[in-house]
Amino acid sequence: MSEYLHVEKPFLDQLAALGWTVIDQGQGFIPSDPAASQRDTFREWLLPYIFREAIRAINLTPDGKAWLTDRQLDDLHTQILRQPNRTLLEANEAIQALLFKAQVDVNEVTGESDPVVGLIDFTHPERNIFHAINQFRIDTPGCPKSCIIPDIVLFVNGIPLVVIEAKIGDANTANPMHAAFEQLLRYRNGRPETTAAGLREGEPRLFHTNLMLIRTCGEKAEYGTITSGHEHFYSWKDIWPEINRDYTPPLGVEREQERMIQGLLAPVTLLDVLRTCSVFKDTDSGKRVKVVCRYQQYRAAHKILHRLRHGSTAMARSGVVWHTQGSGKSLTMVFVARMLRTSTDLSDYKILLVNDRVDLEEQLAGTAKLIGGKVNVIESTADLREHLSTLASDINMVMVHKFMERSEALPLRVAEALATYRAIPSGESFGVVNASERILLMIDEAHRTQGSDLGENIFEAFPNATRIAFTGTPLIGAMQDIKLRADFEVYLNKFLQSLNLILPHSTGHPFRGPARRFGYLLRMVKERYKDETLDIADAGAKVIQCLKLMSCSKLQTELVEVSPAKVRQ
Repeated sequence: MSEYLHVEKPFLDQLAALGWTVIDQGQGFIPSDPAASQRDTFREWLLPYIFREAIRAINLTPDGKAWLTDRQLDDLHTQILRQPNRTLLEANEAIQALLFKAQVDVNEVTGESDPVVGLIDFTHPERNIFHAINQFRIDTPGCPKSCIIPDIVLFVNGIPLVVIEAKIGDANTANPMHAAFEQLLRYRNGRPETTAAGLREGEPRLFHTNLMLIRTCGEKAEYGTITSGHEHFYSWKDIWPEINRDYTPPLGVEREQERMIQGLLAPVTLLDVLRTCSVFKDTDSGKRVKVVCRYQQYRAAHKILHRLRHGSTAMARSGVVWHTQGSGKSLTMVFVARMLRTSTDLSDYKILLVNDRVDLEEQLAGTAKLIGGKVNVIESTADLREHLSTLASDINMVMVHKFMERSEALPLRVAEALATYRAIPSGESFGVVNASERILLMIDEAHRTQGSDLGENIFEAFPNATRIAFTGTPLIGAMQDIKLRADFEVYLNKFLQSLNLILPHSTGHPFRGPARRFGYLLRMVKERYKDETLDIADAGAKVIQCLKLMSCSKLQTELVEVSPAKVRQ
């Protein structure tokens, strides 16, 4: 089967079923008419007419009148096109900021000066125009090859957000995924050997507005960003929200490609990822990178928001996220906060990030800046009572030992050690700091402190707050050693495929023992209930039943979920 029939056409057909307008230019030839892809020339990489039509339509006065003039639309077009003396990453970061907030000189209908213009309507995704165009030719004069032809490009309001390269294995392509990666590098003039030779190839401007890159051969499909190396492309292993799981794969079987399209490229999901789950950050080595969420981060963040919206009590809104080391929990906190800030019904939440070590505070402080806006660092117990008692919808960060009332101050390192080992002497009641229900506590490394008096003080200070605890400790294996609070409904991100636990690769990984024990419990469930196709949502409850039969009464869980190891940029 050809690349077109095995990969490209099924990709386009599935996008069409999700609501994308597909322009299929076929296969086997170089496109010769730019009008077929909504352009005047093959040098254009924005779709100019779609851009003007869409931007004019989504920017209306309160009484529904379009107010942008032709001159202003031309100016917005130029703001995107003109990125002088900027690297690809610099231009990409600048334009992403424009996608969230662009401005023109005046609203000539209302008289407002410097009004904000929406280039994408994130609040009403259905008002945007979504195009998927295959064989998208862009001429590249002065390069060794006269043009590039990415297999598929996805546009929102005429702005290219996703570039997709499809390959299949054949006599000339032993590793189609690596070949697709190299092709994506060539398209954006990203191959070091080309630069070293003093040559230029591709059209980097196509990637100035890029959210993500996708390489696919059908059976495997992975996404990354313009800064991702070959090893930093990842598959999207789950379809969320669950409503999108009801679909018919174009070829009759669900491969990684179909799962990624359904889980990541649905129009609403793609815009959500762009708005809340794509960030630019500096790595420890000093290199700046672009990061897009992984599927377990996106799913966990939305589960938290679902609880905030539908939980009737503090307990019902709270929970525990169990993650493996390197799974990106700090970024998950960032994505949750960004989702809150951009929502219409949850934006008034006060956010409090709680940690227990200086090095974690520094790390989390750097990550918290990605939320946007000011992050208040609470320096003392007095500051805690003063700043956190207000109803302001702000972002705060505090070390857990600030919840310890003592007449004599302890050295910071001693306080850290006490928090870490939970050997906190009981003291007087800490008291209520803020009784509001519109408070979200996100507690880092919660297993070290939440079984101590510090944990009691936190809950006493914010009795009606939502508490989301993040821990990497294997709760099942360490249940005898961890004092679980009844206040926490434990839920752990499910990463089970047909009830088979996916074990970490490292034989020395601390999860291996507990994972094997839990794997044993799952096998016991299968045997007990004689159901090899047991629904994953029912598995947790049935495991609990088996555990109760084994007198493991201390375990209180609602759902068992594990996040995969290692997330990299």
